[in-house]
Amino acid sequence: MVERRQQIMATGMSVHVAVPPEDEQRAASAIADCLAWLEEIGRCLTRFDPASALSQLNQAAGSWHAVSDTLYTVVEQSVAAAEATNGLFHPATLPALEAAGYDRDYDQIARREIGIRVVPPPPLVDWREIALDPVRRRIRLPMGAKLDLGGIVKGWAADVALERFFADFENVLINTSGDMRARGGAQPGELWALGIEDPHVRPDTEDGEPRNVAVVTLGQGGTATSGATERWWYAGGVAQHHVIDPRTGAPAHIWLNTGESLPDGKDLIATATAFAPTAAHAEVAAKIALLRSYPEAMECVERGWKSDRRRPRPRYGDVDVALLLVMGSGAVHVSAHLEAWLDRYGGGGRLWLS
Repeated sequence: MVERRQQIMATGMSVHVAVPPEDEQRAASAIADCLAWLEEIGRCLTRFDPASALSQLNQAAGSWHAVSDTLYTVVEQSVAAAEATNGLFHPATLPALEAAGYDRDYDQIARREIGIRVVPPPPLVDWREIALDPVRRRIRLPMGAKLDLGGIVKGWAADVALERFFADFENVLINTSGDMRARGGAQPGELWALGIEDPHVRPDTEDGEPRNVAVVTLGQGGTATSGATERWWYAGGVAQHHVIDPRTGAPAHIWLNTGESLPDGKDLIATATAFAPTAAHAEVAAKIALLRSYPEAMECVERGWKSDRRRPRPRYGDVDVALLLVMGSGAVHVSAHLEAWLDRYGGGGRLWLS
């Protein structure tokens, strides 16, 4: 096993490659190239550096702006995800994030009162007004629009990295902070074993040892987990988080591991883990599952699974997706078709619930 972990995009990422001993150096070189590329993606698409390509695009809202192939592709995929989800996935939520207090690096606000008054969230622009010029590689954002690509870029990066750096390797797992893309397994005849952590364990407590609510084996495809159980703060005494509901412009009504009880907290989703053919698809699917709540989220993907497979399958949306939802109560809900999904898209993987 050749593997390496690194802080990129302000979060932990890792790459794992299983090879025979004679290929160890070649795998290590591919991993180094992959992580260097991921760092480059992070510099290009960060919203915290005014000189980044994404910040420059946001500052040019209202005018056509020439962008790199990387930024163009990620924005193009974000718009495709918005179209497939009827805007439930929205790439231009940055003004709402900033209004909620997430206007600086998360380490500066994590789990503390940031001392700002809660204000009504600004109305979000219509994502349909984002214009793309594929020939000249230009983007025009509507006036007032500011993109935040954090809801898709890590999954997209894992997908691209698998093909770009590991096309010649049979056993690879790319983990971009919980968004994973898999091929093969860690040992001959085995698939990758992935744990789905219990979101009720507080990592900042003495006994906050991670434990899993489930383990899944995966030999291909992607998976992603979304939630805010560890990423929250207080603004004016009110808990805030980064999962914005574009229907309201405010943080979504989901379960947070703040230690406080909510009247309806047991009925809220704590984390949504999505399984899809790609990590980007899974990342989008996990986020919209949070926004839909339970049981609607599960009903949507189960209808999508049963839809007519003779028709073209969109890259995003509810088709070809399975879910595992952990609720505030601790209950775990699993798509009825998850085993079928693992057979069709996951390389014949299996699921074990704790």
